[in-house]
Amino acid sequence: MSVRRGPSALLLAPAYDHGEYVSAESLGLRAVAAVLHQLGADVHVIDECPMPPPDAVRQFARDAVLVGVGVLFTRQTSDAIELVRWLRRDAPAAYYMIGGQGLQFLWEDVMRDCPELDSACMYEGDEVIAEVWSRLLSDRDDRGVKGLYVRDGAGVMSAGPRPPVARLDDLPFAYREPDAGAYRGGHATMSTSRGCAAHCTFCQSGNYANRYHELPRWRHRSARSVVDEIAYLHDVHGVDAVSIVDDDFLGGAGQGRDRAFEFADLLDRLPFRITYSIECRVDEIDEQILARLRSAGLRHLLIGIESATDPDIKLFGKRTTTAAVEDAIATLRRLNIDFSTGFIMFQPTSTLDGVAENLAFLARNRITNYRRLTNRLELYPGAPLLRFYERQGLALRADGYRVYYDFADDLVSHLYSGMRQVLAPYRQVETICESQRFEAARSHDEASDQRLALLRAYSDEISSSLVAAAVGGR
Repeated sequence: MSVRRGPSALLLAPAYDHGEYVSAESLGLRAVAAVLHQLGADVHVIDECPMPPPDAVRQFARDAVLVGVGVLFTRQTSDAIELVRWLRRDAPAAYYMIGGQGLQFLWEDVMRDCPELDSACMYEGDEVIAEVWSRLLSDRDDRGVKGLYVRDGAGVMSAGPRPPVARLDDLPFAYREPDAGAYRGGHATMSTSRGCAAHCTFCQSGNYANRYHELPRWRHRSARSVVDEIAYLHDVHGVDAVSIVDDDFLGGAGQGRDRAFEFADLLDRLPFRITYSIECRVDEIDEQILARLRSAGLRHLLIGIESATDPDIKLFGKRTTTAAVEDAIATLRRLNIDFSTGFIMFQPTSTLDGVAENLAFLARNRITNYRRLTNRLELYPGAPLLRFYERQGLALRADGYRVYYDFADDLVSHLYSGMRQVLAPYRQVETICESQRFEAARSHDEASDQRLALLRAYSDEISSSLVAAAVGGR
């Protein structure tokens, strides 16, 4: 007896640049997939689709009513367009839609450059895709759908943005395939909030979908909803480690403290134990709340430091100080919480003295790695810092929807190139060490804690060697 399925939808994302990003689930795609699944669609999600698309993906496209392509990083845009073009040639009958954070303010450009697209989704797609799906099944066109750019003769048009979802608890959990083998490593990612209350001038996340509506900039799911999804992931997929990938789990200025305490209490009532990681701001590193989260399974935390120089801290809108950062690092080490940091070593107007100050800070706090030492600022469409540099007369070049620049100081340019070359051999050993630290941090036993301490010592040795090599290269 055959299984009866509803009309199908294919949602896919281009493969990530693994030299820059760790691959992960496409939670934005899985959020809209959950909506379609709830509406009866037979959904297929491809997290990292290579080019050319595999035969199975091409068949999904031929059977699909709707093909959606998600763009998390701006640098994926060109690859996303190539996916659309390839699949449109092979499967012309479907409706082709593109969206995602990486397309911020590029919607019209992408629609213009890729006639194979039917529409581009602005901001959040949950309610947009539900309306588009309803129209496709009832043979109605897409004109007038708020939150969507569509074709208008030779041009494109939009009915304007759609307000984001106010109550995230009303949305279904992110779509997960019935095949539990997708999580045989026992690890999954989760989103528990949207938006960010911060004002970082360089960041796409903090400026994406946060400036056109009157809702709080940080919207969150309830602690009960989050723990219910964790229980589902554990019971159905065998997950025992969760990376919570919110831009800010604690919500800025402590808005999420009560939720965090409730979250920890609910985790303690589960009949099983999990470990998890979060992301938050430096000014939210509070010993009381983090000690409570640590006791409930918190093992890793990401904070964005970005710079140790006062001019760059101000330029990036970080609203913190180097002293506060060092206090936060000391607190995390005291609580035995493994952590990583975001850091921007180079920006267009960097100076040799500024780079030296950053190097000294990283060495003093033993948080150096190849990525932090060689990371240069990326300028995103829509980010305030891009407009600032434009006003300053910085020479900018656009190519493949990305913005490129040269350093104002030629000596900094030579230093940047030299450091990348000299430090490149450290990347492999770093990757191995960080992978082992991740595995050790997932466990609860004393032996794993001892192993993690040893791996941290190795990381410190690598960090010291990196700084010595970088200073020597300078």
